[in-house]
Amino acid sequence: MTYRELFYYSKKLLSEADIESPLYDTYCLCSHFLNADRIRLISSADTDPPLQDQEKFINAVNKRSCGYPLQYILGKWSFMDRDYIIGEGVLIPRDDTEVCVRECIKALKGTDSPRIADLCSGSGIIAITLAKSFPQSKVLAMDVSDKALDFLRTNIELNSADNVEPIKCDILKDYEMFPPDSFDAVISNPPYIMSHVISKLQPELQYEPRLALDGGEDGLVFYRSIARNWITRLKKNGFICVEIGEEQAEEVTSLFTENGIDSIKVIKDIQNLDRVIFGTKK
Repeated sequence: MTYRELFYYSKKLLSEADIESPLYDTYCLCSHFLNADRIRLISSADTDPPLQDQEKFINAVNKRSCGYPLQYILGKWSFMDRDYIIGEGVLIPRDDTEVCVRECIKALKGTDSPRIADLCSGSGIIAITLAKSFPQSKVLAMDVSDKALDFLRTNIELNSADNVEPIKCDILKDYEMFPPDSFDAVISNPPYIMSHVISKLQPELQYEPRLALDGGEDGLVFYRSIARNWITRLKKNGFICVEIGEEQAEEVTSLFTENGIDSIKVIKDIQNLDRVIFGTKK
């Protein structure tokens, strides 16, 4: 098959499978498996790529047509201009998380050698971005999943983020590992989807680790632990910043207010949905 035929095979199959962005996905798969950017797809349209590449490409397209995440197929994804190795066992980086990270960067400016806790760190996109933004910081990146920690360590090395320390930690239980007043900032994108909702979500999400999605019956299990057990780990005037589901702002705000967080603000994402809760410890 030629580059042209492979391109249209992918676009047609992904469209028929109701993949949300068949054209974008096709370009990504062409680039990754055929080493063909848009210019090459045009200039070499009637040329056959190597047979081995064709087979890899077709297998990847077929996999994507079944709803398998594009990011897992590619094995790498970008977040705020840095690449991260990802795969099954770790949450896919999403642009929504950039709202949380940018608010933290703004708040940390002027803090001398900040000590930061990134709870439920996953692939490490929050921890690594903050560590690279503040080279004098110390970022403790915590996760309970061994698979996630493997990806985290890989991404720390990939991005030369030597000031990030990966730590195996169940944030619901292991908070006593750290004494009170340990951190200038506690940040998290925790699991926040209600348990009974997960099976009804889009096919791609069914491949992501349930451990990174399931926030319990009401979606608030992790926020309760953060409020009750991790706010005490914050220094006075330190801040907390968490990503939330679009309907959780009121409940998470109440939890944080009850546990000593002041000046709370709700920050919206580019779709104008509530996405981040930020507040300072009294």
